Amino acid sequence: MSKIKQYIQLSNRAKAIIEAYEEPDKFRDNYFCLDTIEQQSYINHLIVNNIPFVFRHIPLLYEQIIQYLADVADLEYCDIRLIGSAKTGFSISPNPNYGNPFNEKSDLDFSIINNDLFQKLKHEFYLWEELYSSGEMIPKTEKEKQYWDENLKNVPSNLNNGFIDTYKIPNRDHFVLTRKLNDSLYLITFKIKEYHNINNGKASLRIYKNWSTFYKQLKRNTEFVLRNSQ
Repeated sequence: MSKIKQYIQLSNRAKAIIEAYEEPDKFRDNYFCLDTIEQQSYINHLIVNNIPFVFRHIPLLYEQIIQYLADVADLEYCDIRLIGSAKTGFSISPNPNYGNPFNEKSDLDFSIINNDLFQKLKHEFYLWEELYSSGEMIPKTEKEKQYWDENLKNVPSNLNNGFIDTYKIPNRDHFVLTRKLNDSLYLITFKIKEYHNINNGKASLRIYKNWSTFYKQLKRNTEFVLRNSQ
């Protein structure tokens, strides 16, 4: 059984973290001064659980958007998170983008953690692979063919790691769930601009098979960026 002391007895650096948002340099410096357990809590605090930076002045809009996605996908509200620069207020992407402030060109990066949905999207990907490989479905442009070939090569390894991005499956009628999810993402960005004058880039959605996979990928990506942004 884990000893509660290792969770409750915070380091001085951890005690000093009291803000909902951080500056990029401070985030990086704090992270590497924390122990492993505290690092996970720091990621939870700034990237997973706090009110997103983009919705900080209208937090109930965020709650409504998450509920909308949950209703569209027929999921529990708690399965959905918004991460990325819209959450932190700055980009946690490799240099030269690390630390760039969230702006009207930044994306809304949603994550859904649900194995049933993951398996359904996995099925639609392999259906697309079958249709494309057999010639029953063909790309409309040379650029689309290039994307399809890249996705055909890369998505299986993503699936093995327990996640899939909806935009990597074509938005065609054959793939009912993919199209439903992608259409809902478009409506989110379109309608928050129309009703609330909130401008951003596109909305994306990554589906994870479980929370362990989600946290593992998020921690791996975060540490890679932070180590290479110094």
